[in-house]
Amino acid sequence: MRKIKLVILSIMLLLALNLPPVGADSRPLTDQQLGILVGLAVDSHWVRQESASQSLVYGIVTPADQVPVGVSQTDSYLVARDGEALTVVYYRLGSQQQVYVSYPAAGKHHLRTVKFTVRQLRHRFFRTAAQRRQVNALVNKLQTE
Repeated sequence: MRKIKLVILSIMLLLALNLPPVGADSRPLTDQQLGILVGLAVDSHWVRQESASQSLVYGIVTPADQVPVGVSQTDSYLVARDGEALTVVYYRLGSQQQVYVSYPAAGKHHLRTVKFTVRQLRHRFFRTAAQRRQVNALVNKLQTE
C-alpha cells in the first residue's frame, strides 16, 4: 500500500512540475526535425506525399535569397522540388520556444503566419516512440539545397 501511495505522489509531483515522464524523449530537436513537425502541423498530407516522392527539400534562407515580406533572413524552410500544391513553408524558432511559421494561404498571394510552441508540436507529432520513428524517417528523406 505504501508503494502505491509513493507512485501516486511521484506522478502527482511530475504533473505539478510539468516534467516529462521517465523515458520520454526530451532531447532538443534538430532544425530538420522541427521543420518536419511544422510541416505536419501545416499540411501532413503534403509532407508525406512530397517525402514519399523524394522531393521535399530543407534549406535555410540566405541573404542572397528573394523571400516574401515577413520572412526573416534567419528562417529555415521546407519546399517541394516539384512545385505541387503548397510550395514553401518558412519557420523559425523564437524566444520561449515559440515557432513562427509562414506559408502561402490557399488561393491568395500573401503568406499566412501562425505560431506554435515546440511543446505543442512535440505533443502532437513527437510524443510516442512510433511518432518519433516516423518523424526521423521523414527527416532522413529530406533533400538539402
